[in-house]
Amino acid sequence: MKICICDDDIFTVKEIRNLLLPFQTEDGFEISELYSGEELLEHYESGNSFDIIFLDIEMQDINGIEAAERIRQLSADTIIIFVSAHQNYIFDAFRAEALHFLVKPVKEKEFSEVFNRAMKKYATVNSDIVLKWESTRNRISVNKISYVEGYRRHLTVHTSEGIFESVGKISEIYELLRPHGFVRVHQGFIVNMNRIKHFRTNEIELVDGSRVAVSVRKKQEALKTYDIFIRKCGW
Repeated sequence: MKICICDDDIFTVKEIRNLLLPFQTEDGFEISELYSGEELLEHYESGNSFDIIFLDIEMQDINGIEAAERIRQLSADTIIIFVSAHQNYIFDAFRAEALHFLVKPVKEKEFSEVFNRAMKKYATVNSDIVLKWESTRNRISVNKISYVEGYRRHLTVHTSEGIFESVGKISEIYELLRPHGFVRVHQGFIVNMNRIKHFRTNEIELVDGSRVAVSVRKKQEALKTYDIFIRKCGW
């Protein structure tokens, strides 16, 4: 795992590095320290990326919001956690699809909770499943799946990279995907909650514009599961 701390305040950089120390394992992770948005973008533009970035907002020339928006164009999977003394930037952070917004000075307990969430998201982003269809085997990133529809033993998996077919029961693939933020909204549909844009009475609209039916039987349980999910992701 590659982690970057990008802040023009050297004291904040050292503070976050120290907060990361309890999470070190035998494998460990690589921590880079950068002190400007320009440096951070140079890394991405040269083909080097990070898995998790702790990013300050108020920096000279290129600020953290601008840097994050440009990073999003180069890497959809980078986990961005903003660190700022100014809470008025929270809504801008939403636009940059940040995981969280930490307020300086960073509290140890909140940092621990947020970093645990970041590691879980990292695990999901880097998890794959293999879909079997006739003589073809397709390895698919779980994070790229929007929703799955199933009928009897035929599955249609809708992803950001296209549509894939597979043999299997929807109940079986749901057990594989549920730990990664998926919810069953219909006898024949499961949805990636990270991809939900609107949860309406009878349907769900996803960020790519797709619409998935919500059944009467599944609606209350699915909505409760989604409420818990968004509370965990809340700021």
